[in-house]
Amino acid sequence: MTEESQSWPLAPNRIHHRSDEENPAFKAIRKERSNKCFIYVFATIVFLGLILLIFSLIVLRPKSPDVKIRSVTVKTLHYITSPFPSVNATLVAEISIENPNFGPYSFDGSSARILYGGQKIGERRFGKGRTETRGRTRVRLTMDIRSSRLPEGANNLNSDLNNGVLKISSYAKITGKVELIKIINNRKTSEMKCDMNLVLKTKRIKDLRS
Repeated sequence: MTEESQSWPLAPNRIHHRSDEENPAFKAIRKERSNKCFIYVFATIVFLGLILLIFSLIVLRPKSPDVKIRSVTVKTLHYITSPFPSVNATLVAEISIENPNFGPYSFDGSSARILYGGQKIGERRFGKGRTETRGRTRVRLTMDIRSSRLPEGANNLNSDLNNGVLKISSYAKITGKVELIKIINNRKTSEMKCDMNLVLKTKRIKDLRS
């Protein structure tokens, strides 16, 4: 009796699959994508930073309001040249306060003056107020001017009255607070200076200039 030979099945060969992560080409592609992503993120941050810088320079930089005297009219006028020169008048002035900021401007109470030869001959106070964003506020003032307020002998009043023209000027100083995006408050001050001629014969203001 012959012995039957027994055959045993061979163990299957192990097939080792190389993952994509070990593929050099894949690593290069992934690295390139990472670099591009970093560049895009960096460029976005720089762009947003520039936008914020421009925004802060243009919008968030507080500016002083523009204060101007728009008109002056003569309500009453009385003057004499002898024996003692004097002039009394009532002027009605309109002052505008223009706010160039991207936020409201709240100003304190102040006063406007009328000067002759650098000396005060009239003054009128006005109360506090508010000018809206990039808006304008008009203030109407009635001021009495009196030459009796001048220092004695320190002016050319007699000569100017005889010439028929009184050279006067106005001055006002306004201080207030600019409110930007409700978190930034800055105090700003503006001054108004204006020269004008009071024509006695016609009782009118001419040559109004800032």
